[in-house]
Amino acid sequence: MRILHCVFTRSLFGSERYAADLARLQLEAGHEVHVAIDRRARIAGVLAPGITVHRAGRLFRRFGLARLMARVKPDIAHAHLSAACKALGGIARRAPAVATLHVGYKARQHDRLEGLVALTESAAAAARAAGYRGRLEKIWNWAPKAADPGSDAGPRVRAELGIAPERFVVGFVGRLHPSKDPETLVRAFRAAALPDAMLLLAGEGPERARLETLIAADDTVRLLGYRTDAPALYRAFDLFVLPSRFEQVPLAVLEAMGTNLPMIVSDIESLAEFVPAPPAHLTPPGDVAALAQLIRSEHAKGRRRQAYDLSPFAPEGQAAKITALYDAVLGGSGGAQAGAVTAAG
Repeated sequence: MRILHCVFTRSLFGSERYAADLARLQLEAGHEVHVAIDRRARIAGVLAPGITVHRAGRLFRRFGLARLMARVKPDIAHAHLSAACKALGGIARRAPAVATLHVGYKARQHDRLEGLVALTESAAAAARAAGYRGRLEKIWNWAPKAADPGSDAGPRVRAELGIAPERFVVGFVGRLHPSKDPETLVRAFRAAALPDAMLLLAGEGPERARLETLIAADDTVRLLGYRTDAPALYRAFDLFVLPSRFEQVPLAVLEAMGTNLPMIVSDIESLAEFVPAPPAHLTPPGDVAALAQLIRSEHAKGRRRQAYDLSPFAPEGQAAKITALYDAVLGGSGGAQAGAVTAAG
């Protein structure tokens, strides 16, 4: 099968890493894989050798994508995030297209596409309730393949950051965005008033300035900025916390589970679907006091690791389910011809 992924963001967060790893898995399964990206996209640095990369500018993106599809003639196109969904949906005659609901269903972005991958049952239900009529499958996310940082990764990161080996470290990895609510985590950590503990927040985003003001001169809370060494960071943490108000299936949670970290996440519908509680803890979103109490409870247990069952999130199995969705879309595409492409006005 000839597959064209479309990812027109410039950032490299969980959604882009998902797209890159799916492309890798499909390449390894024997498919011909192409990826259309923005000219300045960071995703280019993590795409596997053997994937054909096509770079496009922001101006007249829909028309450039239409020309690319006419040249490549993919059997199916797969959109990731809003810009790609809008561009594919605006092409009148094209190969069948699917999208992954990294954020959630939006009719203007998704109703012209023939298939959708919902990462949670709640996302699938929302799309159905909104009237989506194409093929729709709930297929879990997974933690993308990453290089093993080595058995000394945790001590090495702690040494780099000047953190004593015995200090209890609470960690957060993700965008500093209101949807992930890092402010509640900072307030809860400070309210917990733990001896010999530190909070590390890895990521960038629009909440950074607000957090800097909130933290002020508190040297027990540190903003690490954008990091490319998340697998090593998790090994330096003793507790992972994600206090989001809105999520789908964040890669950070799966990665933290993969390193056997004790975990506290928000009790919201999407996270409650796949995070096993117990042993993880669910806490009401935005509740500083409840989160502070759970952080104190985990701190009292000391530094430890917690095993999780990650078999439902096996990458090869999830990629195979996506290929099965492609087959279903192609089987019901009504004879759509790859390469017969026109940009809609």
